[in-house]
Amino acid sequence: MSTDHQEYSPVFQRQAIAAYALAHHIRIVSVYEDAGISGLTLRERPALIQLLLDVDSPKRRFTTVLVYDVSRWGRFQDVDEAAFYEYACRRAGVDVVYVAEPFENDGSPATSVLKALKRAMAAEFSREMSGKVFLGHCLNVERGFHTGGPPGYGLRRILLDADSNVRHSLDRYEYKNIQTDRVIIAPAAGSEAAVVRKIYEWYATQPVTAAAIARRLNDFGICNGLGRPWQGRNILNILRNEMYIGTNVYSRTTSKLAGPWERVPEKDWIRVPGAFEPVVDKRIFTAVQQKMERARRRPTRDEVTDGLHKVIKRAGKLSQATLRHYRSAPSVEQVMHEFGSLNDAYRAIGYAPNLDPARSENRSVERRMEKRVADVTIDVFAKSGPRGAVRKAHGCDMYRWLVEIEACRSQPLAYRRSSALLGRTLARLFPHRFPYIWPHRASEFGAA
Repeated sequence: MSTDHQEYSPVFQRQAIAAYALAHHIRIVSVYEDAGISGLTLRERPALIQLLLDVDSPKRRFTTVLVYDVSRWGRFQDVDEAAFYEYACRRAGVDVVYVAEPFENDGSPATSVLKALKRAMAAEFSREMSGKVFLGHCLNVERGFHTGGPPGYGLRRILLDADSNVRHSLDRYEYKNIQTDRVIIAPAAGSEAAVVRKIYEWYATQPVTAAAIARRLNDFGICNGLGRPWQGRNILNILRNEMYIGTNVYSRTTSKLAGPWERVPEKDWIRVPGAFEPVVDKRIFTAVQQKMERARRRPTRDEVTDGLHKVIKRAGKLSQATLRHYRSAPSVEQVMHEFGSLNDAYRAIGYAPNLDPARSENRSVERRMEKRVADVTIDVFAKSGPRGAVRKAHGCDMYRWLVEIEACRSQPLAYRRSSALLGRTLARLFPHRFPYIWPHRASEFGAA
């Protein structure tokens, strides 16, 4: 778990262990080495895992494990973890010998105290090193260098030497191998930078969405950076990336000491404007961000109501089709989120749809009942057994609910029959909503 650049390189450790074995007439039958791998967690230590497996194996060919020093088990933040692995070896009848420690591993109280102290020092060393590495990355970012991660579509990484002279560009999966070299970001040499500028221009000047831009690029036969068709999220990632205006952004997420990844508050991000050559004009980038912010903002009830009145004034009627036709109108989803249903929205603004009022009201009541039945069903069956999985999904609109009970065949017959009984009940209550969901699945649940 070391590299050639560290104080305890793998070669140095192997030489020290070989010298100890030779001096004490010990024959080395197997070597377990995690070179260049972090010692913070066990899951990334295949050699250590194999050692622990071999220790418990009745076919093992050794009775002693030679370790360079106490910290070589790992710089675990829980110091008891390293102690447990040593104990696992001793429990299996395998002795543990530290070749570079000034004390004998004889189990005495003094030895136990020294080993606990060294394990705590190893964990503290990792914490200090993590802080120093982070500060070094921050310094490189402020100097205008790229610290890691893919550059993005239309950008490329350029390798510089210690004197800031250009060496060459780095392809995907290529990295610098000299410690004093640095990496910067520059526009791509081909047509990708022009495609990025066109994406920004389309979004800023035309009433299109990211998904529409992705479809347009796919129609043109243009693939993304991975050679795959474009998707809406690819376009959104480009539109949000400040690298395209030359700003270097660092520390948006963090994961310290093999912990879970967490998002850093935006006020704590490190931003360095003008670090790279821009691909997009800053004014267009600002216009795009403002448009995206307006799209994310949820309109108020008064704004939705005004939008509905404008649609009625222009089209003379109001329906899902007219709402989807006018881009300036509130979306169907926004109306349903604000009022609960289109029927309630019609009633709130005083609009009488060209439908049978009784039929329209019955449809609204029926859909609310479907939703209530679905919610109650899910609550009941979720508590009926640990093996039952209940899934709830939207149909073609917000008020079409599909309830499907996926019961394992190993469950009690009564539970499976009750599932089929509920299915037939829903099919009878709402025949036009559940025509083919339950009858053909009745045999799967053991119902007649």
